[in-house]
Amino acid sequence: MNKRQIPLIFGFLFICNFIHATDIKINSLNELAKYAAESGNTIIMAPGVYQMEDYLTADVVRNTKPDEIRRYAMIKFSGNNNIFDFTGVTIEVNTKLLSVFKSRVSEFYVSGNNVHIKGLTVTDIGNHPTFSGGHSFTVAGDDVRIEKVTLYVSGSSPYGYGDLLGKGDANLATLKKHSGMCIEGLNDTIIDCAIYSKAFGHLFFVQGGRNVLFENCYAEGVIRTTDKMLAETSGLAYDVNFAAVYKNYEGKKIITPGYTKSMNECGFRMYGKGGVKGITTGAVTAINCKAKNTRIGFAFGKVTDDILIKDSEAVGCEVGYYLTGVKVENSRGDMVNGPLLYVTKGEVSDVELALISNDSKTTVHLLAGIAGENHKVTIKKEGDLTKGKVLPIKIGTTSPTANNGFSPLGKAPTSGILLTNLTGMPVELNAVSSSCKIITNGEVTDKGINNEIVKN
Repeated sequence: MNKRQIPLIFGFLFICNFIHATDIKINSLNELAKYAAESGNTIIMAPGVYQMEDYLTADVVRNTKPDEIRRYAMIKFSGNNNIFDFTGVTIEVNTKLLSVFKSRVSEFYVSGNNVHIKGLTVTDIGNHPTFSGGHSFTVAGDDVRIEKVTLYVSGSSPYGYGDLLGKGDANLATLKKHSGMCIEGLNDTIIDCAIYSKAFGHLFFVQGGRNVLFENCYAEGVIRTTDKMLAETSGLAYDVNFAAVYKNYEGKKIITPGYTKSMNECGFRMYGKGGVKGITTGAVTAINCKAKNTRIGFAFGKVTDDILIKDSEAVGCEVGYYLTGVKVENSRGDMVNGPLLYVTKGEVSDVELALISNDSKTTVHLLAGIAGENHKVTIKKEGDLTKGKVLPIKIGTTSPTANNGFSPLGKAPTSGILLTNLTGMPVELNAVSSSCKIITNGEVTDKGINNEIVKN
């Protein structure tokens, strides 16, 4: 199926499903929760600002049941064949509520099929961390359409240091993540949605989703320099003497000055599987999407089916694009806070990117790192790059631990790469590179074997 046809097909399906739907007007979250569990209706909520705490009483909490993997929902859309029109509606969630279930929690959880949610704004109030993690939105049903939904996310710990205090085992501080929107279903479409996150967690991400389409979506995080972290006189980093879980170039596990970190995780992210049944992730497409100030703009890797990024952009990220087995068309990004691109070993990637800025105020070590076999990568430039930093494209080079900017780069045997470099930036082929073809308008250093250099 042509991914660009998905919105038209979904539109036809929704028209068929809802020809006989009943229009119901509501003006409270209690009514919303009631009809979210029923099927075959069009629900129109009166414009206004609603408070989740007015609905999520002790009785509601006590009677709420988790899903099969112990995730609770504040409001669960379990009904099928429904349309929810939230135009003009904002639901505010006091972040104190993120801990009332004493488990993982989703503010909104769509488990029903053929559900269309449009026009909703969700705003987290305060910064009380989740009890043990969770999402603002979980989309687990099939044939779900989320349209013009905006999430303002907060409520995590630690916050203010990115992943430097840990994000898995051996954390230096207790981890309580709060992510944005998780997609787990089949044929789900996310259109014209935006997430603004002031929490440690992913923004848009796929775990077990198949044939997922993101179109015209925007993910924005927050950046902070390591110098500002080191200037603190209290806080979680201060309490551990500014230790980090990652080694720097000197082999020390400390927060290192001179770098910029995102306070969030990825703007758009894929995992190998997920959901209550641990289903393998399938095809994912992102068209005209943008990530700003996130740890990685687009972290996509092929699991089973085709992965496409088209007409998209990553700016201000620690890494713009981190790819395995992905096709990228007509997309762009910068190297202001970190590399534009890493292409990794594994499935073959075909990448077409434009570098739009090299105006970095803090330390960045390279424009791109490419490792593996038979990737095709074209990097051109847009705009004036004469006043910024000159950084190399490195062939045979892998990303540092967790893509952390102040950690040392790695290397891996690399062959058969076709690189077209139109940025004017230098290219470096290391000793483990071989049989690569480099078409370039920049300087080349070749320490590899049987590489072909063509000056453009």
